[in-house]
Formats: sequence, structure tokens, C-alpha cells
Amino acid sequence: MALHSRKLSFTRPIMVSFAGILFSFTLIAVIITLSQRRDFLEDYHNINGNFTHNLAVNYTESILRENDYILGRSATYFARNDRLNQTVNVNPAEGLQVLMHLQNLMPTVSSISLADALGHHLRAPEVLPTENSKTFDPRVRPWFVGQAEASTFSHYTHLYKDYFTGKPMVTLYKPVISPEGRLKGTLAFHLDLASMGYTLRQMVAPVQGEFYVVERDGEVVLHPDVGAISKQYVSEALMDKMTSGEGHLYDKKTKSWYYYYSFTNPDWFVIYRVSGQTLSDITRHETTIVGWGFTLASIIIILFGLYLRHASRTVLMNIINAIKTGDVSQTPRLEATLSHTIQSNKAREMAYARQATHDALTGCKNRRAFDEDIAVLLDSHQPFALALVDIDNFKSINDTWGHLSGDIVLRNVAREGLQVMQPHHVSVYRYGGEEFAVIFTAELFDSSFSLLETWRLAVENRVWREENLNVTFSAGLGEWRYEPLEQFVGSVDNALYTAKQQGKNRILRTSEV
Repeated sequence: MALHSRKLSFTRPIMVSFAGILFSFTLIAVIITLSQRRDFLEDYHNINGNFTHNLAVNYTESILRENDYILGRSATYFARNDRLNQTVNVNPAEGLQVLMHLQNLMPTVSSISLADALGHHLRAPEVLPTENSKTFDPRVRPWFVGQAEASTFSHYTHLYKDYFTGKPMVTLYKPVISPEGRLKGTLAFHLDLASMGYTLRQMVAPVQGEFYVVERDGEVVLHPDVGAISKQYVSEALMDKMTSGEGHLYDKKTKSWYYYYSFTNPDWFVIYRVSGQTLSDITRHETTIVGWGFTLASIIIILFGLYLRHASRTVLMNIINAIKTGDVSQTPRLEATLSHTIQSNKAREMAYARQATHDALTGCKNRRAFDEDIAVLLDSHQPFALALVDIDNFKSINDTWGHLSGDIVLRNVAREGLQVMQPHHVSVYRYGGEEFAVIFTAELFDSSFSLLETWRLAVENRVWREENLNVTFSAGLGEWRYEPLEQFVGSVDNALYTAKQQGKNRILRTSEV
């Protein structure tokens, strides 16, 4: 009798079905939660990698490129005629003024040394005559060139102690070679590592972490904390694993993620270090919300199963009573309700994609977007024009009114540019620091100069909140003639540099230089 009862059971198949549904739902929930956790971790790897890339390209590389450009032009200047000898030996007082004028162009350079091939030298700012300075011999310094080789690259020293200040120092230097191939001497820019590192304090990281610049051996070159310079922050074994241009890896010893971007010259690495526990806490918080959602759904499924078991028994008893009594008016209506909710937490993907291609401060596209867009034009051989825009006297604005006002100036200059360019479907890029780039397609060649001029006048005539604050910019503009990109960008950059020299607040075409 019991066997027949089990076969005739009305609720047993329902409960077995609900148990199968609950088990399958739980299994799927676990798989989805783990998958989402991996997705969240990968998303944060991409965000941190983009931050490291922008920190390297928009800050570090832009400073190095500017100093390297000025060094190359200056070395060419001193190589002509007898200018190096005149500056160092014949008229050092006037030479000191020349070097100081050059040093004022580079806020990240603390001093400049110019030495001839025999070791006679001139340093700006001036070194006072002391017992220590009398024994100084530039020929034994890391930056002195004893035998020059023809190369387009400038050279960087490893970290060393400055002879006069005793502080950690890196020097950018280049041999001064005459057109006839004779070594005349060495021009050296001593980088102000403390000043360059201080600017890193203004950077806002996407997650809590530590960012700095190291040499190939792992010693710190730039750091927000000046006291960390020259200390070993990354082991040589870990540095050896950083083989590609940029990427990330996990170090089990320190239990941290290292996001890196490497330079070729100098042999430096921009490092962004994030604790593995920090990323675990973030992803755990994200997936906990999803997990609670699945748990609530499981409870609801159980409650519905119990309710259906109870309701099915009630319906069966009512049917039996209706058969016994013949009163069909008491037969209930059977309504089935199924509820299944799956919530997805992928809304952040659009925000992540925008962060990868747009600059958060100005709203312009970033350097990565610039490189991608210009690569498309080059690959398809589409003609285009390029403008490089640089805010005049931006360091003075920061020094006088503070970095917060500097950020306001950057945002408003960018906003004026976007208002002018966007109606014509022209993109404005934050090229690096206070420098912007604009790409004009072929159909806008004729109007490119007038659009830039409209932007320039809008910035020049803008009234700022700060009293006596006047903001202008200079720009270089050129059309691509199918030459190598580096050569083309260099010509536009040269036009910008010439515009600065001619008094700033103006736009020069490459054809006018």
C-alpha cells in the first residue's frame, strides 16, 4: 500500500523538480559569481594599466621629450663656430647669462653644465669658489664625454651623487660636435628629481597604490616622497620579468600587483604598485552584492516550492471533496506563477571604456586615443593636418595661483577648444601636461587655421576669476606630406617652439618656419 502511495504521490515529483531547479540555480550562481569576480579583476587590471600608461606618456615622457629637444637644439647652437669656447673660456660672464636663460626654459632642470674637451667648464647657476669647488674636475663626472660617437640619441646617467649638493642626481647630456666632426665638449642638463617627483603628488590613482619611476636595477628615480629617491624599491629578479614594453605581473613575495611601462632612452620604468589584498577586497565587495542577490533568489525559490507543495495538496483535497459531494462550485482555479530574476552588474563597462580614451580633467581625448586615431589615418594614407597647442607660461600660472587654478585653466582652455571644434566633428586631444593636439581631416585643411585662431582669441579674451590672470596659448600647424610620423610631428613641434620664441600667443604653420 505504501508503494502505491508513493507512485500516486502528487507532491513528490514537484519537490524533486524544485530540488533540481534549486541545485542547478545554485551551481549557476556560483559559476557566474566566480566568473564575474575574474571579470572585475581584469577590468581593474585594464584601469590600472591605463593609469600607468597615461602617467608615463602624459607626464614622464612629455618632460623627457621637452628636455631632450632643447638639449639637441642647444648642442647644435654651441657646436657652431667657436661658441662653446667663447661661452666657457673667453667670456664666461656672458656665457653664464646664456645658460641661465636656457635653464629658465626648463623647470625640471636644476642646473646646466657646459665643458670643453679639456675639462674647462661653466655651471649655471654659478658655483661659488670654495675649497670643494676648486677640486672639481668635470672629466671624472658621469656626464663628461671623453670620446664622442655619432648618435641621434641623448644620454642619461645612472643615479649618482651631485658633487656640489650631495643629492641624488640624474643628468641628461650630449656631446657637442662640430660640423667637421670634432668633439668640442659636453652639454649636460642636471634634472631636478625632487621637483619632478613632487608633481607626482598631484596624481589621483584609480585605486589605492604607490607609483614611482625606477631604473633597470630597481632603484627609485622619481617618487612623491623625495626621501625614497635612490632606494631599492623593486628587486632585480622582478625587474628581469618586465620584458615587454608595458604590462602587469604579480609578485608573490610582496603580495602585490606591479603595473609597468618601460622607456628605451632612458632605461626607466614607470611602476604602479597595488596590493593584492586591495584588489581582492574591491572585487569581493563587487561580487558580494551579486552573491546576496542570488541568495535572496534561492530563498524565494524555496518558499515558492513549499507554497506550491502546500497548494497542490489543498487543490487535490478540494478536487476529491468535489468528486465526493458533486459540488463543482468549490473547485478552485489553478494558477501557476513562475518568477526568475537574473541581475547583471556590467553597467561600469561603458565608464571604463571612456576612461581608457578620455582625459578625466579636461574631457578631451587622451594620448592613447590620439595614437590610435593617427595610426588609422597613416595606415589608410589619408591626408590630414596636425596642430600642437601649448598654454603659455603655464608653470608661472601654477606657481602664482596654485595647481588648483592650473587645473581650472586647463579645463577651461580645453572647453573653449571643444566648443569651437566639436561642431565641425574635430577631436581635441590632451597631448601631455598643458599641451593639446588637434587633427584636421583633408576637407578641413582650408579652415584649420581659422578654427585654431577662433580658439586662440576665445582663450585670450576670456575673463578669469583670478585677478590679473591672463591666459594665452601658442600653436604649430602643419599638413602631412607622407613623411615619417616622427619627422612630421617634429616639424609641427618646431613650429610651436618658434611661435614661443617669437613672443607666444600666436599660431605658426610649418611652412612659415
